[in-house]
Amino acid sequence: AGTDAALGLTLDELPAGFPRPRIPEGEEVTEARVALGRHLFYDTRLSLNETQSCASCHVQERAFTDGRETGLGSTGESHFRNALTLTNVAYRSTLLWANPNQDSLAEQALIPLFGAAPVELGMGGQEDVLFARLRADPRYVALFQAAYTQTDDPITLGNIVRALAAFQRTILSYRSPYDRYTYGGQEDAISESAKRGISLFFDERFECFHCHGGFDFTDSTVHALSGFVETAFHNSAVYNVGGGRR
Repeated sequence: AGTDAALGLTLDELPAGFPRPRIPEGEEVTEARVALGRHLFYDTRLSLNETQSCASCHVQERAFTDGRETGLGSTGESHFRNALTLTNVAYRSTLLWANPNQDSLAEQALIPLFGAAPVELGMGGQEDVLFARLRADPRYVALFQAAYTQTDDPITLGNIVRALAAFQRTILSYRSPYDRYTYGGQEDAISESAKRGISLFFDERFECFHCHGGFDFTDSTVHALSGFVETAFHNSAVYNVGGGRR
């Protein structure tokens, strides 16, 4: 109950039938942590050359993607794959294209921060630079102290990635026309044509819903009521990424 209250309107407004996210112990989401995570998410000082932030590849206007065929790091290095959306990422049972074992939002944040192949934000081996930048900003000193009150020096790597995870857990989509129609009972939220499309989508003749089912239209999801974690990968006939039929 405490976690629900701490999430405030973001969680309290979830419609009936829309599950609450599962939040790991020690990563409770509070208003102060979300505020800190939001500042960090949009701050270019999280890249070594101060040219990119998390939001550079996860643009709100593009459903928290960058619209590119493949990602582009702060040093201009092209990535192997594109930037995944962060919309409803709180419900993802796995977070990366190729690693089904990466299921922690906080741990995943370490990859864009410090990864070297490919370079994203380019802070590998430069943790002290990052800490110095944040400690030099009185706003961050106050934000960290408000978010993590149990220590005299809360500006730590663990708190940085946990705050980023807290903010990402509030990037929720549950007010779309389909949501208003399905969960809110708003009959005029979608057109009659769309209603016919729903009938076809959930029809056994077409079987779309077998892979794209549930509240988030995916078969890889986890939430507070999950009895088990669903993690599904599918053969989508994309064999030659990088060449060599890997």
